[in-house]
Amino acid sequence: MLNDWWCRCRSLFRRDAVERELDEEIRSHFENLVEAHIRRGLTRDEAVRASRIEFGGFDQVKEAHRDVRGTAFIEAIVCDVRYAIRQGRKSPGVTALAILCLGLGIGVNTAIFGVLNAVLLRPMPVTEPDRLLRVERGQGGAFSYRAYQAYRDRAQTLSGIAASVPMESDLDVDGDSDIAVAEVVSANYGDIIGMRLLAGRWFSDDHELGAVISDSVWERKFQRRLDAIGRTIRSESQTYTIVGVTAPDFGGVFAPMRTDLWVPTQTRPRLAARLAEDRPFNMLMMFGRLSPGATAGQANAELNAIDAQLRTERFASDPAPSPIVTTVVRGQPNSPGRATAASLMTLLGAVVGLVLLIACANVGHLLLARGALRRRELVMRRALGASRARLVQQLLTEAVMLAGAGAITGILLATWANRLLQATFPPSVAVFALHVDLSLDWRALVFTSAVTVVAAALCGVLPAWRASDVAVSFPRDVRGGRLRRLPWGLVGQVVMSLVLLFVAGSFLQGLAQLRSSDPGFAVTGRLYAHTALPPASSDLDRRRHFYADALERLRAIPGIEAAALTSILPLIPAGSDCLSSPGGAKVATTASEIGAGYLRTLGIRLVAGEEFEIDGPQGAATPIIVNESLARTVWPGRSPVGQPVLIGCDSSESAVVSGVAGDSAIRQMGELPKPHLYRPLMRRPGGTFTTIVLVTSGDPAALTQPVRRALLGMGQGIRVYDVQPLAVPVGESRAAESWLTSVLAVFGLLALVLAAVGLCGTIAYRVSLRTQEIGVRMALGASRAAVFREVMGQGLMIVLAGVGIGEVLTAALTGMAASTLEGIARPGFLLHVAVGTIWIVVALVACYLPSARAARVDPLIALRHD
Repeated sequence: MLNDWWCRCRSLFRRDAVERELDEEIRSHFENLVEAHIRRGLTRDEAVRASRIEFGGFDQVKEAHRDVRGTAFIEAIVCDVRYAIRQGRKSPGVTALAILCLGLGIGVNTAIFGVLNAVLLRPMPVTEPDRLLRVERGQGGAFSYRAYQAYRDRAQTLSGIAASVPMESDLDVDGDSDIAVAEVVSANYGDIIGMRLLAGRWFSDDHELGAVISDSVWERKFQRRLDAIGRTIRSESQTYTIVGVTAPDFGGVFAPMRTDLWVPTQTRPRLAARLAEDRPFNMLMMFGRLSPGATAGQANAELNAIDAQLRTERFASDPAPSPIVTTVVRGQPNSPGRATAASLMTLLGAVVGLVLLIACANVGHLLLARGALRRRELVMRRALGASRARLVQQLLTEAVMLAGAGAITGILLATWANRLLQATFPPSVAVFALHVDLSLDWRALVFTSAVTVVAAALCGVLPAWRASDVAVSFPRDVRGGRLRRLPWGLVGQVVMSLVLLFVAGSFLQGLAQLRSSDPGFAVTGRLYAHTALPPASSDLDRRRHFYADALERLRAIPGIEAAALTSILPLIPAGSDCLSSPGGAKVATTASEIGAGYLRTLGIRLVAGEEFEIDGPQGAATPIIVNESLARTVWPGRSPVGQPVLIGCDSSESAVVSGVAGDSAIRQMGELPKPHLYRPLMRRPGGTFTTIVLVTSGDPAALTQPVRRALLGMGQGIRVYDVQPLAVPVGESRAAESWLTSVLAVFGLLALVLAAVGLCGTIAYRVSLRTQEIGVRMALGASRAAVFREVMGQGLMIVLAGVGIGEVLTAALTGMAASTLEGIARPGFLLHVAVGTIWIVVALVACYLPSARAARVDPLIALRHD
């Protein structure tokens, strides 16, 4: 057995030596046979003739011997590869064009797979990621902290369960303050997640005033100095000691938003009090690590069994919650982020899939034309005994070689493209930094290999099958009847590229609409400052007096005309609440808290009623202002001013409507009007974050430093974060949509270029096949203008057919951008006209070169062309 395999391997890798040995052995056998005939009395000539008849041809014997080796197929493949390389060298222009087309098609697919891999597939950069599970309820259900503790203490299939509450927070280092995303976590979080620390340790219990910071904070605030361990920082009015630094590739479990700080659960009093309540908490995330030998299915069953026990122990009579589901963590662990990413990846995947189809159609047409040019060669090979299967194998090998070269080109392009995507990816959403790693890994290589096989099949099977369908005859030329038929493959390229152009144009038009849309508040001449006050948030009197003094000091700065307070700036995700009229159903709404004069300061119109004052009587019902959408929902056809209401989703608080404000953008520019309510800022204990909005008479950017100095000069530990014109976050609010639109626009233009190059290249190649025919026609009197018009007309006929079909198809896609980007209108007739016109203009340019080449054919040279 081993000797047999050794002989086969030797015949592959030492072919020349094996062939020499085979030739010597066959000749030795032949000479022995000749000697045997001579010994029987024949002359040498008679012996040689008899031996040749008995022995057979040397080549046939060699082929039979090669077949016995079992390496004939591999040897044939090697020969086909060599022949494919020679064919590529014979027509370098066509080969380069085919490799470039496939490289672009495969490259963009690999690049977008890099995005898909980052957000949905890649394991978290932790120890043994395949054992890390996300524990959640189906249908958006939530857990209570007490339930988490029970799962943690009772589960056997999990070595541990960790809890995490991601939230917006702040980070103050030596008076330099930033807004940050923090995770308030259980003490076992580091062990369960499997985080790798660059320095230090994880905190030991839920009460330790220790904090773990991200590598980004370590670099920005401490320049990666090791003495950062042990330094003191502040967050949420609490002082922490830095005990550890995470690895740079770990961005937290609330990706794509980057987490910069991890602190224990019991060090945040307000959150600790909320967790102590035995009520579901939507922000609570749970992660478990499988015990050795356990599976996710076993953990799932055990947790649901524990959940049923807890309901029995509490004698719960409420409806059973959604079952618990455990999944291995991949990509972004948070469900909303995964859902959004999945929808975007579906769109991008469809787009780059069409780009690949266009590239394959280009190469397929080039191979069809080259197959027609090689018809005499293929007929000769059939006449010499080659089977059709053998011809198909040869032609497919050429397609695979082109696809392989295209894959190498595509990987290089994808590496560059992913760096570009990473560099242009929005750095933040609202005020929170993003962390997305778009680098390629082994999954991308596997994906590229699969796409390469698909591309080779798409562009190679049909041309190979058609080219191999030859009769054993020897035509003197290549007839042009088939070439003059309408090539529906090229028509399909035009259709697909037109659809992609239309989709890209729809998003560009929608983005322009969003940027020009009225947000419902004033942007010009507005400045804002995010601030936080260290004292406990329940000290309302101190907060009131401090911010009253702050507003007076800011109004005294030259160039400041007005100032007001709010709990949250527009376009930063607002909080949620519920409102109902007495006896009515609760209406879900967003909510924010504002100070006196906020609506006037921000330029939000007051439709009815009046704004409230900061300091209202404590015993009176809370005055609120509702926007027009909320007023229409709860009080259709009548004024809500003076109406009593109940506020709260779980418990209810009495309030009275004091005014109605106009609709404005709350969470994002261009959004459809949604119910929103404004509550007084200083009526109840709340968070320590407060935003000051200012009206300036000149350039707001010129007042950022005076405003910062005035606030910091008030002392009392105030922390000042962003101070910048309101136009900055408004401009950045559509960064993600701008990125998506830019990517789609690039892909749409790439599809246009690929289809145009394919059209130009294919027509030029078809013209070269018709050189003799064109020469005969011109020799018989056809003018150069007539030849130019004919070739140009054939190209335009292809484009017009594709544009017509494409316009019909795009009519069904007019709502795609509107369904993805909220608040934009459906594209109109002008976009259809513009896309069709662009393609016709591009087609004129693409068809001009091959048409001019056809018109310049010299009849004398063409008649000698073979």
